[in-house]
Amino acid sequence: MDINQSGIHEYFEKIIEKFNQGDFKTGQLQGDDYLAAVLDDGNGLTFAEKTTRLAEKLYDVIQAQTEIPAGDMLTLEFAEGQADFFAMFKVNFAPRYSHMVDYQADAMVNQLVLNQAILPGAGTTPEEGIIVNLMTGAYRLIEKQYRVDGHRTNYFSERFLEMVPLTSVKGNLQGVKQAVKHIANKFDIPEFEALATTQATIFQSVSEFSKIDTDEIAEAVFKDNVTAKEAYHESLQNRAINHEIKVDNSERYQKKYSVQKFKLASGIEISIPMAAYQDRDQVEFVNHPDGKLTLMIKNIDGIDSKFNA
Repeated sequence: MDINQSGIHEYFEKIIEKFNQGDFKTGQLQGDDYLAAVLDDGNGLTFAEKTTRLAEKLYDVIQAQTEIPAGDMLTLEFAEGQADFFAMFKVNFAPRYSHMVDYQADAMVNQLVLNQAILPGAGTTPEEGIIVNLMTGAYRLIEKQYRVDGHRTNYFSERFLEMVPLTSVKGNLQGVKQAVKHIANKFDIPEFEALATTQATIFQSVSEFSKIDTDEIAEAVFKDNVTAKEAYHESLQNRAINHEIKVDNSERYQKKYSVQKFKLASGIEISIPMAAYQDRDQVEFVNHPDGKLTLMIKNIDGIDSKFNA
């Protein structure tokens, strides 16, 4: 493609930007990996030959799988700072109507034409793709599970690229959440309290250090309950979750966890900014002997209605 074609450069930049803001997995290419062998400058292949080889294999993997949507494979190389990168995205087609003007017997006729092969907009995060740092071999990968030969699988990494990336931050957090819920229920700790404390701890850790420390979560949620903390760590170990989870796209998770959201048994839903939730002069939960709770919202300067017409 002609990179100087109007809008092409901006389209690529936006896709890369959205990819890097997404929920990607990470990993490190090894010398004997399939993708490493294809990208190796010593194999004598041109960029077109390398990408043709990748495209043909991807086609062979997905052609008989009806659940995997049709699309184009977009490949490019780019530089950022002192590093060079290889990027490959599967961009899925979407049916869209377009307006076409035609003439019949010198009369202008307007028609709507269904185009089955419209590419996603630049503001859309690719559902599948990989970016490889060609200087270090480190990569980021986004994929989606589809049913292949009757089984849901990460075909993009497992069958196409033949690699095993690390679990994404989202996947690790889902495991942490399940572990906290399980141990909290086992030790009669209110679930909402345990999860809210977990979220607050994650928000603070990500904001300050761009990482999640599962030991800090244990201390905050289970405090002096040594048995509960041991059970929690065992649960994480069974899920293969490390004590420290690196968060490369920390801004995504700062925004995601910046508000505590609660749904009461009465159906009332409440959203509380993290700063207010952590300030007992503004928000306080009061436990009663009968097991009920009171949520106190204090020092209110004013109230605005969020009614939307």
